[in-house]
Amino acid sequence: MLLYYMDVSELDFNRIKSSVSKTRIKKSSRYFHKKDRNLSVGVEVLLNHVLDKIGISNPIFDIDKYGKPYLKNYSDIHFNLSHSEKYVACAVSDSPVGVDIEYVQDIDLSLAKYFFYGTEYEYILNNNNQKKAFFELWVLKESYMKMTGLGFRLALDEFCIQINDQIELIHRENTGSFGLWNICGGDYMLGVCSQSRITEPALINLQDIENVIGD
Repeated sequence: MLLYYMDVSELDFNRIKSSVSKTRIKKSSRYFHKKDRNLSVGVEVLLNHVLDKIGISNPIFDIDKYGKPYLKNYSDIHFNLSHSEKYVACAVSDSPVGVDIEYVQDIDLSLAKYFFYGTEYEYILNNNNQKKAFFELWVLKESYMKMTGLGFRLALDEFCIQINDQIELIHRENTGSFGLWNICGGDYMLGVCSQSRITEPALINLQDIENVIGD
């Protein structure tokens, strides 16, 4: 499994547009704010960069019945994407994978009482840093939901995540392993769920990609 994240706040669209699909360009043009356009375009730039690293230079994308994108011409390669605030994340694996990155911001923690499992809510309440604990659970739960391919068709309270020495899935068939990291000086939480061996995330420099594309 490969896991990367990248800051796209300074993305230069004119330098990278040749490496982005027309579909992505059209989709990003609908966003009013530059930040949202950068996230939309940047996540595909990162994906294409990672695919190129493993020898895939002609990806053909499609969407399954649940709305999850996949590689139509490489059925043995799985990927998942996420973005938040100014970072994008990409996971590529030889088995189903889900990734989620979230900016750790102020949030109404009572939401966890209504949408999380009871023991998860207790984990948050008993934590010295409740905001951090909330996002730990959130990225792990969403990464699992994305790995299954169901997304939010699988309700948040249908399964439970336990964070101890190891991260465990309760009340659901455990078909994957989890990874959890507090990155970017603690400002972001990154979670991944994969049926393959979990690897540490690596930071990619956007300017390095732009320089290669621009040459």
